[in-house]
Amino acid sequence: MPGRPRRVGFTLIELLVVIAIIAILIGLLLPAVQKVREAAARMSCQNNLKQFGLAIHNYALTNDNKFPATRVTVSGDSKFRAWTPLALPYVEQDNVAKLWNFNVKWNVDPNLTTAQTSFKLFKCPSAPDSRRQAGSVPLGPGDYGTMNAVRRRFYTANSVPNFPVPGSAAGDEANGAMAKVTDTPILAVTDGTSNTILLAEDAGRPNLFQKGKDTGSNTADGWGWADPDAVGISLDGVQADLVTTGGTCFINCTNDSEVYSFHSGGVNVLVADGSVRFITQNVTAATFAALVTASAGDLPGDF
Repeated sequence: MPGRPRRVGFTLIELLVVIAIIAILIGLLLPAVQKVREAAARMSCQNNLKQFGLAIHNYALTNDNKFPATRVTVSGDSKFRAWTPLALPYVEQDNVAKLWNFNVKWNVDPNLTTAQTSFKLFKCPSAPDSRRQAGSVPLGPGDYGTMNAVRRRFYTANSVPNFPVPGSAAGDEANGAMAKVTDTPILAVTDGTSNTILLAEDAGRPNLFQKGKDTGSNTADGWGWADPDAVGISLDGVQADLVTTGGTCFINCTNDSEVYSFHSGGVNVLVADGSVRFITQNVTAATFAALVTASAGDLPGDF
């Protein structure tokens, strides 16, 4: 009508339409943002492994071209110390390395106090920050472990016919590039450094995860970057119950001393030549066993 002021603004229906459009756009963007975030975390995790590769090779250069033993036996104690304190000077943590006493066991002072130090390098950024305490002290997390060996029961459970193999320890394990107790000469990795895994992820401990779910319990086989039980993996695989060792499920099934990550579809590994690869959880048991062993003559082919 003439002289009536014109109303300016949105009707309720128009406002609801705009809100709906915004909600749809957010719904479309969130998965993309999450994928980008996970890709960045996975690359950061790979960089951690790369740094460990440089550290281990620098150690070898100053120690007769030998990779360090994954854990050291002293006076009959097979779990006296892990390989990780040896790596500290080579990952710009020399100030912490100087606090470590190599003459006493890892879980007595001053080493136990030092083991409570938390390093960004030892933790995969995709793994949960919230971790339950296991034991009397809060240890610094350690999400990476050496691939010590492949156990006979893994070969048996997966019908892999390559056992016994050269380099077997006591007829029960086929050694990896960083074996227990003794240092391994790089030249002893006769399967080839580009075909042999040094380190792999075993993330999230002490929280016990099984196929992506936190069980509410703790892992039985140690945790923390300084614990010899936690930073070395002997490949067993697990059965359908996800607990019994010697099975056909061996990547991202359980993080209780098995290969486990929080990346979708696989796990990051450090290869003995210093490269970092992403291994899918669909890799065959025979191929993965060949990647772990150092001198079995069982080359993995493409992976």
